Amino acid sequence: MNKKIYGYCILTMLWSFCLVALEPSSNEQKTAALYTSFFKGEKPEIAKLNLFLTQMPKGGDLHHHYSGSIYVETYLEWLEEKQWGIDVKTLKIWPNEVTQSNDSVLTIPDLRKNDILYRKLLTLWSNKDYDNHCHEQVPPDSNFFYSFSYFKEISPLNHALGLAILKERAIKENVSYIETMISNVGVSSKNYYSNLEIEALIASLRSAKTQEAANAIFVEVENKLLKNIDFLAVIDGFTNNLEKNHRGIDDEDFMMRYQTYAVRVNDPLQVFCELLAAYIACENNRNLVGVNIVAPENNNVALQDYTLHMQMYNYLKSKYPDVKRALHAGELTCGMVRPKNLKFHIKEAIDIAGAQRIGHGVDIPYEEDSLATLEKIKNKSVVEINLTSNEFILGVKDQEHPYLIYDAYDVPMVISTDDSGVSRNNLCNEYLLLTSRYKPSYKKIKTYVFNSVKYAFLNEEDKQLLQKRVELKFKDFERDMALFSDKLQK
Repeated sequence: MNKKIYGYCILTMLWSFCLVALEPSSNEQKTAALYTSFFKGEKPEIAKLNLFLTQMPKGGDLHHHYSGSIYVETYLEWLEEKQWGIDVKTLKIWPNEVTQSNDSVLTIPDLRKNDILYRKLLTLWSNKDYDNHCHEQVPPDSNFFYSFSYFKEISPLNHALGLAILKERAIKENVSYIETMISNVGVSSKNYYSNLEIEALIASLRSAKTQEAANAIFVEVENKLLKNIDFLAVIDGFTNNLEKNHRGIDDEDFMMRYQTYAVRVNDPLQVFCELLAAYIACENNRNLVGVNIVAPENNNVALQDYTLHMQMYNYLKSKYPDVKRALHAGELTCGMVRPKNLKFHIKEAIDIAGAQRIGHGVDIPYEEDSLATLEKIKNKSVVEINLTSNEFILGVKDQEHPYLIYDAYDVPMVISTDDSGVSRNNLCNEYLLLTSRYKPSYKKIKTYVFNSVKYAFLNEEDKQLLQKRVELKFKDFERDMALFSDKLQK
């Protein structure tokens, strides 16, 4: 054979092989076509879409609060085991054993027998039936955040069991990884400073006008706390308990990692103490992978100290650069706060705090320099989309939600649940809301799933392991959906 002809044949074969290798598998094509078929009518075929998304591998849930992800019914089971009761008037926990009949306190079995009180408790401890009782309840954001005060006594007491429950639920839902905000470390400035010292430091922090001025105070506080044996002992106790509760969680199907946090409605000295403890804890424990800041962003103290909190992140980033940073930022909307408070929260989370992930990011349409901020998020960060809580807490949904803005700018996004126990939903439902509202392509849906691996605060070894697991799960899923598609067409 002529050498030129032979060479041409070899090149042609190689090119054909490359094209085949680059083309998506037939199962993937069938799965994509099946997904697209759910949107051919006037309305999406929700039942089929729900089945599809339930079976679909969902990678990780990266914006996830431990205490808000346990269902009320589970908390009540824990209370029953401890023989604690419920105060009839407030429907809050009676954190003592109920040993005899008491008109003001109900045992859990007696509570279940009283359907009126039981149903009312569900509406207070979660968002259940809120739409049916809105005339009796506080505003939705208050209802959401108040719910945590009802189960605060029982939530921390069963972390090992709670994590096992979340793991079992995740595996059944085809979720391979959860990065949950487990709790704060538990330090208190009152244990290290007198009341007069606290008042003086709070005043100094709030009067600091620049990063440099704030840093001078941060250095002073940090130096004092790092020499305090009790402060360091609290951190050690926290990380030791976490290791104990984590045992048995990671296996061939699932892994879990943890964030700790500060509470932004506390005074600024307390917030800095909590953040410092959180950063140190993360440095000392491989399963603690990031630091967050939580609580209502529209709270008066949170609004007053917002920039100061970002400066705390900035300082601690310089001292502990390997600790990952996620922030609730921009969980606000028009009318919830004054217009001036909608102008800068996401921007400062990126520019000052160096946030590697933004939780919610809903107020981006109202921010100054929002287009420049979008470019920064695209290049430096990722947005955690929480559709259910954004709808309930902020009243933002459908075309009002900035998802379409982030999508237009190719901002990396992950889909997450926030507080699935309080909201009474799951990650499948978040994807159902996303797909039924915005109809992204199957390819884009897969991108979001793999983003939850790419942007997880995992070390590279664990990230590669998770990536391989999710890839294998998608092969099985697409094979099954191809068969499902064939049956639907018969």
